[in-house]
Amino acid sequence: MIGNEPEVDTALLRGFRYGCRPGCGLCCFAQPRADPEERRELLRIVPTAEFVGSGGVSYLRAHADGGACGLLEDLRCSAHGVRPHPCQEFPIHVHVGTRLQASLVLSCPGVDLDSLLDSAPYAGRPPAVGLDSELASVERRVGPTLGRRLQDASRRRGRIVRALEREGRWVEEEDVRRTLRSKIPTPAAVDYPVDDPPSAEDGLELLPIYFDGRPGPVALAGGMGGWEAVELRTSGGIERHLGAVPPPSSPPPLSPPAEKLLTGYLRYFLERDLLLASVLPRMSELPEGTVTDWVEDELRSIGAIVVSRAVVRAKVAGAREGPLTASAVADGIRATDQDLMDVGTWGDRL
Repeated sequence: MIGNEPEVDTALLRGFRYGCRPGCGLCCFAQPRADPEERRELLRIVPTAEFVGSGGVSYLRAHADGGACGLLEDLRCSAHGVRPHPCQEFPIHVHVGTRLQASLVLSCPGVDLDSLLDSAPYAGRPPAVGLDSELASVERRVGPTLGRRLQDASRRRGRIVRALEREGRWVEEEDVRRTLRSKIPTPAAVDYPVDDPPSAEDGLELLPIYFDGRPGPVALAGGMGGWEAVELRTSGGIERHLGAVPPPSSPPPLSPPAEKLLTGYLRYFLERDLLLASVLPRMSELPEGTVTDWVEDELRSIGAIVVSRAVVRAKVAGAREGPLTASAVADGIRATDQDLMDVGTWGDRL
């Protein structure tokens, strides 16, 4: 901490390269939060901008039925120079817990996944490339008032930890990581089939989405005949149906490069504070198993989701039968990571 201002731990950004991919617009299929000053600037540039929210919290309105932010025009932001902080900082995600920890949203196609193949400790890797402006936006929002949010998050964690200690189930976070780093858990037969994504009838805005070069992102929806891939319109609704494929009911074969990439992704997820911060509150659901047991199960589950979505994406694209390739697993990561980070934790999000 510098003076009264907490520091952002950026170790999990090291070794990655980023460059915004033209024609994507994936991150614009959301309702970004706008601070009061950002709202004033946006209305000055775009007087017709619409906002939703209450209690002083404002979000740029997105088109209904799974559509993009209302400021997206021809896959470009019409107010790029005054876009709000979530847009300025993507693909960086900062978890507010016992520290401020930055990691990358790997669903973004502009993030190079090659760094996942490196098993060296993140702290010793070269600095990230292409994230200077995103990091500068994060740093501008770090101030003394964040100390209170860190304290509140720490108190929430403390209540959970004390309960687990009384039950003899508590294991320190770094001890959990040290144990699981030695052999990253990967999915087993018991982890299949995975839960279906929401159905289209539940709301298109709830579906996991990914970029595959089309004018709109593709969403995966659960259904009676399997998982359906649908292309979304910027203005909301479904542009076209791309096909339905049943997810795997048992572990599919992976090529050695695919196994290495999946292991690298799970290694990255293990280092995220968000993982343990999301697992701990759920441990009261079942009064058995240590923190290590729960995190191991969660990592295997995450791996199974990635592989299942990789299989569905590959089959929708017309891939032949055979072991999953590293490229297919990368597609599974892209279709999964943002979805897995949109979870509740004992912490907060910057």
